[in-house]
Amino acid sequence: MRTAAEHQQNVGRRQVLKLATGAVGGLALTTSACDVLGGAPEEAKPPALKPLWTWALLDKDGSGKGFDHAPVVHQDGALYVRSKMDGLYAIDAATGRERWCAPLFGALPGAPAVTSHAVFIATDGGAVHALRIADGEPLWRQVPGSRLRNPSAGDVWTSGSVALVSFLPFTYDDDPAPPPSVLYALDTRNGDLLWHTEASLLEVRDGLAYVNPPDASLTALDPRTGVARWSAPPEKSGGKCTLDAFAAGLLFGRNGNIGIGSKLVAYDPGTGGVRWTAPAAHASVPVAHGDTVYISAPGPSRRDAQELHAFDAASGKRRWTAPAFSTTLNESPAIASDRDCAYLRWSEDSLVDDDRTTLRAHDAFTGRERWRSERPDASYAADVAPGNRLFICYLRDWYCYDARTGKALWRLSAGEGTSGPPPLAAGGLLYFANDEGVRALRI
Repeated sequence: MRTAAEHQQNVGRRQVLKLATGAVGGLALTTSACDVLGGAPEEAKPPALKPLWTWALLDKDGSGKGFDHAPVVHQDGALYVRSKMDGLYAIDAATGRERWCAPLFGALPGAPAVTSHAVFIATDGGAVHALRIADGEPLWRQVPGSRLRNPSAGDVWTSGSVALVSFLPFTYDDDPAPPPSVLYALDTRNGDLLWHTEASLLEVRDGLAYVNPPDASLTALDPRTGVARWSAPPEKSGGKCTLDAFAAGLLFGRNGNIGIGSKLVAYDPGTGGVRWTAPAAHASVPVAHGDTVYISAPGPSRRDAQELHAFDAASGKRRWTAPAFSTTLNESPAIASDRDCAYLRWSEDSLVDDDRTTLRAHDAFTGRERWRSERPDASYAADVAPGNRLFICYLRDWYCYDARTGKALWRLSAGEGTSGPPPLAAGGLLYFANDEGVRALRI
């Protein structure tokens, strides 16, 4: 879950996106997995809650005109919401009233960066916009990606007086040599181009910009100059390095053929030195909470059962391992975690209308299973919130579970649209966004 103070943290804006899209898609369930899941109690459908307020983002025909899985951004009592084509909205976070709308040409697929004075957003076509935070009036507009072929914008990040964004040029599916993303650094005061390089921007944290250059390494750059501080290359040809979590002063990613064969790596964020590694073949996205890192992965054989592993983040010592699910697929259950438990969500997405989601909670200290539950719906996201709450995203509903017992407490309808990214917790409220707008509930 994101809070205002965690705007640039992972779990922050980007980690939420990773939970929602990187490792939580519906998975096909194998026969051996059904054996593991047998006996889980099926939850009754909980009551639907009425939102405190709803801000609608609808077209004239009643269809949603936002982005299905784009989280809202919260800063200083305002929510910032992107539409597909007609601009960026600022919404009062307490009341849901619209403060302003800044019409911008081109789609806004990437998330904005918000400072105390300005909002920075990129649009398809290679443009970056700076908007005055008080009323959305333009401060400057630059088009650093104008020479790229129909570029699609990524998230904007800021570091001091630097705004960073990468653009991905259009490419055909059968292009044997697709063009790489290009990262641009602009002066936040006037939009002047400071530097650019071929790379995809992953995250900006503690004075470093973490990127994937064309060689798929994990590289740390100085945001002001673009000079590389360190680089960790992929171990195998065709492999890739990811950036997934932060804990105990270290950063965590996977190195290898992601989804086929990789390992979990703990890096020193200042030097790129490898502190420890662990096998993570067919691994899920690792999740960190406190001083523990969780990941779900099978053993050395492709037919080995999935297991949930808990590692001491600083040393790499395995604290416990718990049975998870068996699969021969190249994907894994989704993980969420809080102070007390690690939660596994497994979704069976069937073509014969037999969808099913199973939840399992494991004690954070011992790995002992505390509870499990099951319901006849596919799901694709999981997250935790203050107050011992666990949220699971089904097709058109968010379900709130008591994280201590596994009981489904209530649900929030997403209307006709999909349920969207995990909710944002800020200022005592929960914000649920999808392509139809934003709904707010009290925590």
